[in-house]
Amino acid sequence: MSPADYIRWLVTPEKDRWKPMLMGLALCAASAGTAVLVQPSLVSLAFLILAMLAWFVGGCGMVGYVRWFFASEIAQAHRDNAGLIDKKNR
Repeated sequence: MSPADYIRWLVTPEKDRWKPMLMGLALCAASAGTAVLVQPSLVSLAFLILAMLAWFVGGCGMVGYVRWFFASEIAQAHRDNAGLIDKKNR
C-alpha cells in the first residue's frame, strides 16, 4: 500500500479510525518528548520528523472518524425524523 493509498484509507469515513488516530497522537507525543530529551543531536531531528509524521497520520485518522461520526448522526436524525412524521400521520 502506497502512502497516498494509506492516507486515502485513513480519511474515508469508518468507525474504526479512532485506533490509528490515537496511536498516531500517542506516537507523536512520545517522539516529541524523546526529541527534547536527546537534544542537541541529529537523533533529535529524526524523532522530530517521526513526531510530525505521526501527528499527520493521527490527524488523517481523526478526519475519517469525524466524517463517520457526523454521517452516522445525520442518518440517525433522518431515521428519528421519519419516525416522528409517521406518528403524526396516524
